[in-house]
Amino acid sequence: MVWDRPKSKWLIGKLYERYVGYLYEKDGWHVNYFGINERYEDLGRDLVCTKGKIIHVVQCKNWSQYRTIYEKHIFQLFGSTFEFKQLQENKDYEVVPVFYCTNELSPIAREMSKVLGIQVHEHHNFDQNYPCIKCNISTGSNEKIYHLPFDQKYDDTKIDRPGEMYCASVAKAEDAGFRRARKWYGTQK
Repeated sequence: MVWDRPKSKWLIGKLYERYVGYLYEKDGWHVNYFGINERYEDLGRDLVCTKGKIIHVVQCKNWSQYRTIYEKHIFQLFGSTFEFKQLQENKDYEVVPVFYCTNELSPIAREMSKVLGIQVHEHHNFDQNYPCIKCNISTGSNEKIYHLPFDQKYDDTKIDRPGEMYCASVAKAEDAGFRRARKWYGTQK
């Protein structure tokens, strides 16, 4: 184990959101971790990902393979995306609803997602060993700093400049010359 990963369902769900966000970032998208920042007031928008003139409003469900996604979840994402499209600052963008889940949709939910134009990624498994440590170079001081998930500035930290990277372990981050962020929550071991 590379760091003490949380065990609660809420935290595991947030790690899945960060994993999907990581996949977007790897593909050149700017990711706003909306669900993590807004918590219970996220309106079903876990991620808001922007690339050029396209915005993906993403909902993520890291559920047991025995649970089923029903149409109410699809309708929530559709309604939330519809409202998001109406905001003045989004008028010039193509706004697309996207649903990621580790399990599958009911037949009605699958049909409704097609009718409503929602991109669905079923059985999109969570790779718990993805390189989730963000190694960032400070714009002000050029210090090399790494952030663990759930550190205070983790979700605000972008990996988008030369020399920045994701690492799978603290040892790899430190071997590359990065130090732990000074602003973090919890206790350090």
